[in-house]
Amino acid sequence: MNETVFAECARQAAKIVFEVADPGLCGDQATRDWAAGYAWWEDECCEHLSRWAREYGLWIAVSTQAGRTVDEDFPGGGYLFAPTGERVYATRDGRPGVIYLELDLTSGRIAEL
Repeated sequence: MNETVFAECARQAAKIVFEVADPGLCGDQATRDWAAGYAWWEDECCEHLSRWAREYGLWIAVSTQAGRTVDEDFPGGGYLFAPTGERVYATRDGRPGVIYLELDLTSGRIAEL
């Protein structure tokens, strides 16, 4: 996450920004704490993206890589932040999956499809 990207998007009159992330979990792969990793990433998103959504008047949608590769683990999680900074949607956990949302940028109505 980089604040200057969001500031530049707002300067160019963007209404929504899509953050695609692959934050790797640290530590020995055999003993990684997935719940703690998911909570860490969720907190990072809420701290930074909520503030930037509010400061720049943006919708911010987050899609995070989830699962395991040969040498890395990823906590997963999908979130949607409104221009007020409120997190208006969140996945229930970090499991791999797909979520489809319909967002009316004018009214702020959100529907899970």
